[in-house]
Amino acid sequence: MKQNKLARILNPLIIKLGRRIEKRQFSGIPIVIGACPRSGTTILLSILGAHPDIFAIPNQTYTFDRWEEYRKNGSDTIHYKPVRMDRLYREFLYNRVPKGPSRWLEKTPKHLISFHKILDYMGENVQLIHVIRDGRDVVTSKHPRHNPDEYWVPVERWVKEVEYGLSFEGHPQVLNVRYEDFVLEFEKTMHKVYAFLNEPVPNDLDHWIERTNVKKSKHWDSPVQNLYSKSIARWKKPEHAKRIEEFMANEQAVALLERLGYGSYPPVSPLAKGGLKGV
Repeated sequence: MKQNKLARILNPLIIKLGRRIEKRQFSGIPIVIGACPRSGTTILLSILGAHPDIFAIPNQTYTFDRWEEYRKNGSDTIHYKPVRMDRLYREFLYNRVPKGPSRWLEKTPKHLISFHKILDYMGENVQLIHVIRDGRDVVTSKHPRHNPDEYWVPVERWVKEVEYGLSFEGHPQVLNVRYEDFVLEFEKTMHKVYAFLNEPVPNDLDHWIERTNVKKSKHWDSPVQNLYSKSIARWKKPEHAKRIEEFMANEQAVALLERLGYGSYPPVSPLAKGGLKGV
């Protein structure tokens, strides 16, 4: 009860102070990354956090997780308003926002399923990125801190959330991009991402690790490292055989793999180096 009362007092103050920072610091369009969990969103956050115009919020905020519905002027059309904007603005207060970046970047995988609400709330003042990863690698991934001995994502969840993200294909404010492309065709893929964001490609693109403000994450086993090809096709390991049988028994999952081109994906490039564990 006391916590709720304290939140009612503090949250409006946090929002007020956070908005003041946002207005003073960020003149550019915000960026939100979403995906089915274990799809590589944190590594994209880290890569983009190296761009001089982008401030990557290090923590998942869950700002766009809970919504309030309302109607305008008696209209039957439902609109949406997030009820926990304080979660976003806390990050501006807790993290030192350097001078220079004109855009903030937020990553919470679960925000994928709120893309339509975010677009309704923010209008043209937002760009959304949906990261897609081979479902077989997603469903055989284990979170390094949460139930590390158990698979994290059910097959049905991967199908449902990826199909939802793909429903925005062609939307001018939404980009669908594959995790594997970051690994196998890094420069080409990042040029595509920056073109979507209307941002110049950094001259030191390959040195993003030195530039990024996101060097550690609870979603990784170790500090940020270069992308590496061993993160692809992990599902082929013998210990995942039973899990993959379950995946391949799901007709929707198999059809989605084919749709995404994973059934005929090119072999892993021997030039890919480095690594990110626990993705």
